[in-house]
Amino acid sequence: MASTLRNSIFLGVWTAIFVSFATTLLAAVSSPESEAAALLESGWWSSYSNDTSQRCNWPGISCNNAGSVTKINPPANLIQVGDRFGKLNFSSFPNLALLDLSYRKLGGNIPPQTAHLSALKYLDLSHCELSGELPPSLGNLPQLEHLDISHNHGINGSFPPLGNLKNLLSLDLSFNSHSGSIQPEIGKLKHLGCLYLQQNIIVGQMPSTLYQLTNLSDMFLGSNKIEGSIPQNFENLKNLTYLNLSNNRLYGPSTVAFCRLSKLEYVNLDKKELNGSIPSEIRNLNSLMFFHVRDNSLTGSIPPSVGNLSQLRLLSLDSNHLEGSIPPNVANLKKLTACTISNNSFTAHIPPALGHLTYLSHLSLVKNQISGSIPSSIGNLSKLQELYLDSNRLEGPIPEEIGNLEGINSLDLSKNKLNGSIPPQIGNCLNLSSLDLSSNNLEGQIPPQIGKLSELKSLNLSYNKLSGETPVLNGTDLHIVFTKNGCTTIHPNPFEGNKDLSIFLCSSATQNTKSSRTALYMKISLPIAAFTAFSILSCLILSLFKAKKNQSDSHTTKNGDFFSIWNYDGKIAYEDIIAATEDFDIRHCIGTGGYGSVYKAQLPSGKIVALKKLHRLEAEDPVFDKSFKNEVKIV
Repeated sequence: MASTLRNSIFLGVWTAIFVSFATTLLAAVSSPESEAAALLESGWWSSYSNDTSQRCNWPGISCNNAGSVTKINPPANLIQVGDRFGKLNFSSFPNLALLDLSYRKLGGNIPPQTAHLSALKYLDLSHCELSGELPPSLGNLPQLEHLDISHNHGINGSFPPLGNLKNLLSLDLSFNSHSGSIQPEIGKLKHLGCLYLQQNIIVGQMPSTLYQLTNLSDMFLGSNKIEGSIPQNFENLKNLTYLNLSNNRLYGPSTVAFCRLSKLEYVNLDKKELNGSIPSEIRNLNSLMFFHVRDNSLTGSIPPSVGNLSQLRLLSLDSNHLEGSIPPNVANLKKLTACTISNNSFTAHIPPALGHLTYLSHLSLVKNQISGSIPSSIGNLSKLQELYLDSNRLEGPIPEEIGNLEGINSLDLSKNKLNGSIPPQIGNCLNLSSLDLSSNNLEGQIPPQIGKLSELKSLNLSYNKLSGETPVLNGTDLHIVFTKNGCTTIHPNPFEGNKDLSIFLCSSATQNTKSSRTALYMKISLPIAAFTAFSILSCLILSLFKAKKNQSDSHTTKNGDFFSIWNYDGKIAYEDIIAATEDFDIRHCIGTGGYGSVYKAQLPSGKIVALKKLHRLEAEDPVFDKSFKNEVKIV
């Protein structure tokens, strides 16, 4: 007994001596000088500096008081690591606690030498274009608290054994190409608070040990191929706040286990094979803000207890088999911004109480069997941007209060039984970009106010009973085109199936684009230009014809017909007169009067005329001018 005790003490002493020696040796080998040499040999900072004495001042390097490197986080805009990732001698950094190379284009595999970083607490290699399998040595980092190797689509293979990472708080391997199943040893990570494994190719069932992670607050396993049912012991995860199991192959009843996780704020169970009803115990989720359960096989009705979820922002129950009426107490969800319960079998009326949800920006009740009229209280939803009530059994007129939705950009009331006219107040919805009122019983004229919706890009009023003329729509952003008859219309045709409605606009309205205006200007200006050119050409031809005729008559009368003077056409043959009278020679004078002398002259044409030459003074007398004109009229 004593001998055994002496041997144990002896062995313990030698073990202590060996550990002390190893520690001293490691410290000697991994001195600040060796760290400096490792940094220099890596080539990461080669373009920045080679002065290792200033290494603690290099960008992305932090040291402790002894000058040993504790953090490496080189800024991507200064230090280009690239394919030199594996050139860093990781064994030279015994005190390195943080290594962050995220968003660097490293490429290649993760060096297994990272296992030598025994003091490492934070490792981030996300968005680095890495590939290959994760090295098993990652499971040998006992101090590691944060591990992020997400968004490296080239990383594949199964998960390495990570059960030894006892201090791990956050594990993010999402958006990779991991295959295989989640290992049961994950249950050993007692301190784990965040688990992100979404967007991989994980198969198999969730291990039962997963529910031993009682500190887990975030669990994202969506978009994998996980199968099986959700076990009842899921309720052990009392601290769970964010849960995403969407787009997997989970099935079975929608267990009430979720409803006992009172800290849940976000739940996404979309695209699974859940059945059963929404339990009334959902009222226990007092902190719930986002509830997604789309594309499942849920049945029954929405429990009135949903009205207790006072923090709810989003409620999405699309594409299930839910029925019954929408409970009026949804009006208690004062913070609700989006409600989508489309593609179910809801009946009854739209509760007017919905008008109390003044923060609502998105409401979709598409493809149900909802009847009755659209409540006028819908106009109270001043923040509403999208309203989809199509494919139901709604009837009655469109409430004019719809014009109060000044911020709405998409409105779809198609495929109902709405009647009456389109309210002109819809012109107040100046942000409206999509309007669909097709397949109803609407009648009357299209209000011209629609033509003032400058943001309108999509319009469908087909298959109604509308009549009259199409209003001017060139103020909108619709695709207006010219037709062969010189009119305009909309493409694609939003007026089909309205037999009493003219789909063509044959006014002076033009398209809203430069090309359409140019086309219209061409149609107007080309005929005018052609007519002007024809007129000018005609005048030129007529002038040439007259000039030729005058030239042919020049042998008879050099300066035109003398008698044209009486017609005041201005053609006076002065040279013929001088020649015929020999410059008014006395031999040709046949009489003299008080105002002038009369001469006889024979013109070249053979005509004999009498000419009166006025005295100078009398010709300047206005009284004589009047007397002479009277004499001419008598002659």
